[in-house]
Amino acid sequence: MLLVPSIGLVVAGDVAYNGVHQYLLESAGGGLEAWLNAIDQVAALRPRAVVAGHKNKDLPDDPDILEQTRDYLLDAQRLLTGQPSPREFYDQMLDRYPDRLNLGPLWYGALGLLG
Repeated sequence: MLLVPSIGLVVAGDVAYNGVHQYLLESAGGGLEAWLNAIDQVAALRPRAVVAGHKNKDLPDDPDILEQTRDYLLDAQRLLTGQPSPREFYDQMLDRYPDRLNLGPLWYGALGLLG
């Protein structure tokens, strides 16, 4: 992460995603919790702009992407606890986030975490 305090800018790297399905494959074993903690740390900086490491280039670098990233992770976490099949997880996440780009990470994350 890079912080430029004078202009309220955070370049968040992999902490924040913007309009793109998140890479969950390596999130087992406490990874989701660590990711949520990292989001909290960035949000505590009260940035005026957040540049995501993975983004839809047509979307603004709004700090709201931190909450959007958090919501996605929390939804994934809730679904994973139910031990759905990879296809069920994929379909449920796609139903919740139909407009996000890059379906590949959603599918191989589902396979890797649940397959």
